[in-house]
Amino acid sequence: MIATLGTVLLTLGLAPLPSAVAQADQAPAHVSLRAFNIPNGYLRHAHYLGRVDDIYPSSPEWARADATWTVVPGLAGDCLSLESRNYKRHYLRHQNGRAKLVAFEDNRGFREDATFCQVPGLAGAGAISLRAFQFGNAYLRHANGELYLADHDGSALFKADATFERGSPLISGVFYNPLLEPGADPAMVRHNGTYYLLQGDQYNNHDLVIRKSASVEGLRDAPPTTLWRHPPCPGAACTEVWAPELQRIRGQWWIFFTGASDVGNGRSHRMFALRGRTDDPSGPYDFLGEQPLPDGQWAIDGAWFEKDGQGYYTWSGWDRDYGRANEVQHIYVAKMHDPMTPAGPRVKIASPTQGWETRPNHANVLLNEGPQPIFGPRGQLFMSFSANASWTDDYCLGLLTLNGDPVEPSAWSKSGDCVFAGQGTSIAPGHNGFLEVNGNWWLTYHARLRPGTGWPGRSIRLQPLPFNSAGQPVFGTAVGAHDPVPLP
Repeated sequence: MIATLGTVLLTLGLAPLPSAVAQADQAPAHVSLRAFNIPNGYLRHAHYLGRVDDIYPSSPEWARADATWTVVPGLAGDCLSLESRNYKRHYLRHQNGRAKLVAFEDNRGFREDATFCQVPGLAGAGAISLRAFQFGNAYLRHANGELYLADHDGSALFKADATFERGSPLISGVFYNPLLEPGADPAMVRHNGTYYLLQGDQYNNHDLVIRKSASVEGLRDAPPTTLWRHPPCPGAACTEVWAPELQRIRGQWWIFFTGASDVGNGRSHRMFALRGRTDDPSGPYDFLGEQPLPDGQWAIDGAWFEKDGQGYYTWSGWDRDYGRANEVQHIYVAKMHDPMTPAGPRVKIASPTQGWETRPNHANVLLNEGPQPIFGPRGQLFMSFSANASWTDDYCLGLLTLNGDPVEPSAWSKSGDCVFAGQGTSIAPGHNGFLEVNGNWWLTYHARLRPGTGWPGRSIRLQPLPFNSAGQPVFGTAVGAHDPVPLP
């Protein structure tokens, strides 16, 4: 008889997760499994194969991470599955008798091969054995350090090799990127101890959806709540709902987002706003329509900031609607009475002119976009922005530094190169945000696991953002997908 999910998780020493909602409200469940008959032998993955190896508290961090698993509801619909702690969306599965670590495949065969039913340990009370979901007499066992699926032969050796003792995770206090896959243009806040992640774009049918969780890792499995649905086209913000920004302004929650008015009309993008009715970032909100920005031109990626009591709005836009190719996107700033009322003209503060931000792309466009203001610990205003085309592997962050009046172009100086570049499994990091947790700043952004995967390959990431002794942000390098990041 197949054990229920609640029974499985309780036997593994974990709280039951009876529903997706319950999962979203708690940290994911992690466990390490020690071989019954090897004192320091733990079930792990190595080179994408299942193994049992000696691992000690003093073993390298990567080895302890390889032997730590996230327990998730069975991919086949019951029992449980074991997701790698440090290789997100990779699961332990059996294939031709061998246990392997394989990236998720959305088909019945993969789901069943990656689902195991926990039963009382074949060799001892208090331990567990893992039986194949689709084979009633086949269990995970180790032999000569390798992990197999084999039929129970009734021997004492088999029982011992197929029994594991549950234990606390060998690595804790960390998380691994990506937080959400796929995804782009993350807007994250923490309010009253809860993390919120706002998303739009093609991944959410161009509606605005929000996820919330008590932990950063819980955001991945948190059910999305739709805050706003786009109207039919043609119409205001009926499609290409991009880069929503969630901000608390003068005691109210606001959402700014980009929208287009007709399918395929890339020249119709404008900024739109929603205003919250309550103190809850997850809504409800009132749709206020298009933001009447100065000059009324093409605009994307808007964000609000205040300095010395004065409100400002910054965004990426065109000088004018050219009506032809070779557009150039600039960063603009305007004084504002409030998010819907300009108090002065728009001022261009940055344009793509340097070699590192003018890499060729097939659309023959030049881009500065995604401006994000942040104040350093000494009160100086900085503004990160994304350069190059977002669908290329050249995407990266640049930085503007203010020394003077925000609407005086000469008061802004630009970095001489990317300040945040990609590597290995974090390619083309861009369109960032800033998240404050207990007085510390974190950088939210999207990047790609693999080169050349364009917009579909983007995923949401998070890592610390320190400041140096001069009060300047130190972006560093995008953390690799399999490298641990300390929990906020």
